Amino acid sequence: MGALCDAIAQALARGAESRVREALRQVPDAASYRMLTAALARAIDGARGESGVVARAFVLPVVLVASATRARVVPGALPDVDALVRLFERTQALGPTRNFGLSNALCVLPALEALTPQTLLALTRELEAQELGRLLPPAAITVPAGGEQTHLRFIVGAGLTAPESPGFTETAAHIGSWGAEFARLLQQQLAMPGVQLAVLPRPPLDLVGAPHAGRTAQLEVALNLFASNAVRRFRVAVGDPVAVVSAHEDAQIRVTLSSPFADDLTDGFCWPLHPADDLASVQGMILELFTDMRVHDVRVCASVLPSHRDNGAPLYPRADEWDRLCAGAAR
Repeated sequence: MGALCDAIAQALARGAESRVREALRQVPDAASYRMLTAALARAIDGARGESGVVARAFVLPVVLVASATRARVVPGALPDVDALVRLFERTQALGPTRNFGLSNALCVLPALEALTPQTLLALTRELEAQELGRLLPPAAITVPAGGEQTHLRFIVGAGLTAPESPGFTETAAHIGSWGAEFARLLQQQLAMPGVQLAVLPRPPLDLVGAPHAGRTAQLEVALNLFASNAVRRFRVAVGDPVAVVSAHEDAQIRVTLSSPFADDLTDGFCWPLHPADDLASVQGMILELFTDMRVHDVRVCASVLPSHRDNGAPLYPRADEWDRLCAGAAR
């Protein structure tokens, strides 16, 4: 890992960012992708300013579960970000970090993913809060009327530490000391009449690893919402559903719930795979969820299925299609 980190740092120092980006595109598997992004994060984190201290930017992923009696728009900027800073100071989550600051913007995943390695390196060396704010602007949360939906936002911050000292991503890694109060403060600052909002923060991460971690957290919350609501509907209508977990040619894992007692009752969930996602881990998490929910008939397709049916509709395989579509599948 050390040699890989040094090679990436040297490539970025020479302005050869394209080689790093090409390496990320060509990695053969998820484990290699995760190793390469971890080395990239270390290379960027190790950049030093003229004073010899390390300027460490970080990201706090936040999943929000929102519902509203009528469509509302929740502003994407926090009115009192200093309250969050005081929370981290009070709970000693800052450790040796100094000159600590947070942006008041709730930024979105595409903005964070658009930051190039060279941009991240420049931000780390210069630690320009204004530049972070320009690149990662606030994004309002549109809450439609009706059932619960998940939204993903990120809060960006930075601080200075000595090179040998742990940064905020390490000292605040144990979310138990500050997570509940953090969620309460965000709920208060984002509260609007007619909007029900649950805030689920995640530990801080570097700017390289945070996008995938936040994306995974949102998908896990969305999957749990889907499963709990859908299984409840099935049990009220026809009893326990049959769950089919299938991988598809468009790099998606799909979960399909159906029943042999109701041909017209089907529900499905889609998990788009990321290059860092491990297929077995995602499937294992899904199986564990249904085990906890006491759904006993869960079937996993052993082969990769087509993305669409002959009529062009996305393929969500029902239980009665199991033998034909998922021959040889093992539970």
